[in-house]
Amino acid sequence: MAAAPAPRGSYTVIGHDDGSKEVEEHIEFMRLAMMQAARAAPSAQAFRVGVLVINGTQPISEGHSRDPRAPELHAAAAAVAKARSGPLAHLVPGATLYTTMEPCSSAAVSRTPCTTHIINARIRRVVIGVKEPESFVNCRGVETLRAAGVDVVHLLLLQEECLATNIHLLT
Repeated sequence: MAAAPAPRGSYTVIGHDDGSKEVEEHIEFMRLAMMQAARAAPSAQAFRVGVLVINGTQPISEGHSRDPRAPELHAAAAAVAKARSGPLAHLVPGATLYTTMEPCSSAAVSRTPCTTHIINARIRRVVIGVKEPESFVNCRGVETLRAAGVDVVHLLLLQEECLATNIHLLT
């Protein structure tokens, strides 16, 4: 008998603040991820990305692009690695990852794509501020995560704010 396919994760787009507790928490945590993105050194070739990993409302770790503590890793990969090796590692499975930019999905972009780190850590939900612009790289992060059963929330209402630190790459 063939094994049942893994359940596909959901994809939700939030385009406006409806005042619900869930949306307010998403906004609060994404703004913390944006603060991480602002800490990333500017680059003419790469986005400034910020990440926050939480379980419930308990912060587990954070990260940003070109973090001096893990310069070889992308922001999401660095935050996940830090979470998995930290004192709250037991909270990582089932956690939520907030990222200002859709996680990378290709080994051509990163030796081990951010989506692989997220899936291997058994993070259950990823909230993104921006889908990777098609003009920059052909990213399939949302699709890769959903295929692995991870729920994805696109916080479209904060897209402009999430892009603010990267405007030099988009003009």
